[in-house]
Amino acid sequence: MKTAIQVALTVLIIVLIYLVYDRIMEPVRFNQEVQRREASIIQNLRDIREVQRAHRSRYQRFATDLDTLVLFFKNDSLPVIRAIGSVPDTLTESEAVRLGIVERDTMWIATRDSLLRRSRYHIDSLPYVPFGGGARFTMDAGFIERGLVRLPVFEAMVLPIVYLNDLPNWRVYYTRDEGLKVGSLAEAITDGNWE
Repeated sequence: MKTAIQVALTVLIIVLIYLVYDRIMEPVRFNQEVQRREASIIQNLRDIREVQRAHRSRYQRFATDLDTLVLFFKNDSLPVIRAIGSVPDTLTESEAVRLGIVERDTMWIATRDSLLRRSRYHIDSLPYVPFGGGARFTMDAGFIERGLVRLPVFEAMVLPIVYLNDLPNWRVYYTRDEGLKVGSLAEAITDGNWE
């Protein structure tokens, strides 16, 4: 009888040790999963920012929705100014162009050939939030006035409920409410809130 009680207590101790360890490791595993998901989402937001900047350089405004951004990437082109000749040390670049020493030639390159070359996904997935179950990033664009200057602005964002909803107890462990975003509709910035 004494041996049976010792075996039962040993099994009980092992089970309790496992439960305590599992309870301690639960937030650690949660944080690792959040970091993995947010890294993927941040990469998408960086790609959105890069395509938006190219759109602004071409049209002097940001795209208002993600479908327009994808179409811009697939079908449009960007100007590339090529310099023929070299600028002497004694002249400025504009003087060298005016004197004919340096010539400027504008070439048009397809947007898809000049942006997101190292991207790990197809451009059609750009509007969709990784781990979001088909949800799309929220994006808007417009203009703000600073002094007498009208500046283009955009904001792309996703709330944590979209990409963490399938994780158990995410509301307990996750403390940031604002989610991830790039740009701002109130300020002329294109930074992300993770930077």
